[in-house]
Amino acid sequence: MKRFLRLWQKDLQASLLPMGFLSGIILILFAITRWRIEAGAWPMEASFAAISIPLIFLPLWLLWQSFQVLRSEWREDTVYTILVLPVPGWSVMVAKLLTIWVEYTALLAVIIGGTLVFFTPIVREGMQFLPSMSWAVRNGILLYLGTLAILASVVIFVQLAFVVSKMVGKLQGLVALWTLVLSGWIVERLGGLLEPLFRWLPSIPLHRLFRLEELERGVVAEWNLAPDVGRWLGVLGILVLTSYLFEHYVEVNG
Repeated sequence: MKRFLRLWQKDLQASLLPMGFLSGIILILFAITRWRIEAGAWPMEASFAAISIPLIFLPLWLLWQSFQVLRSEWREDTVYTILVLPVPGWSVMVAKLLTIWVEYTALLAVIIGGTLVFFTPIVREGMQFLPSMSWAVRNGILLYLGTLAILASVVIFVQLAFVVSKMVGKLQGLVALWTLVLSGWIVERLGGLLEPLFRWLPSIPLHRLFRLEELERGVVAEWNLAPDVGRWLGVLGILVLTSYLFEHYVEVNG
């Protein structure tokens, strides 16, 4: 556990500078937008654009960082130390996954906090259409947890693509791209093949989970778990495979 925590601490320290840089850009964007609105140069609608830009950019940033946190091991020559110790492959992959989670959480907090500070009138106006503050906070937390799960899947796919590309040595970009496409197709097919085995699982009533009846009566939304269980197992299998390849084969072309 101590070795894992040291790995995670190293990744977190390396991510502080890019996180701080991006957080600063977001807050400067919000501040300039607020200033221009108050000066009458920009309409109030400009605040929506200012909030949307970092929200759109955030997934692209996290996808890039998923590659970068692994690439840094080769760029800084620390991968050789990891392979010699040896460090279990799963601990390397999980530490980097948790680092991406922390980056996502921190940047999302900056966006939300900046919105509350710089665009308070927009927030107050939006709250008039929601049942209550507690409803908004509760559903916000649920959505956040859901996006963490989706982000984890994306990071795990990226990790496999990167490790496989490092194993082949040549045409790494093309190999990584094809690995992403192929692994996604396999997981999707696995979900379909295993669906009959999990049809006994009950559907989750999302309208109750998110209390959508408080927003609009008569709304019904359910989540059928059967096909997704197979996909989750496939993603878990990819994590295990990536960890094994990193630990046993990536040194061939390290």
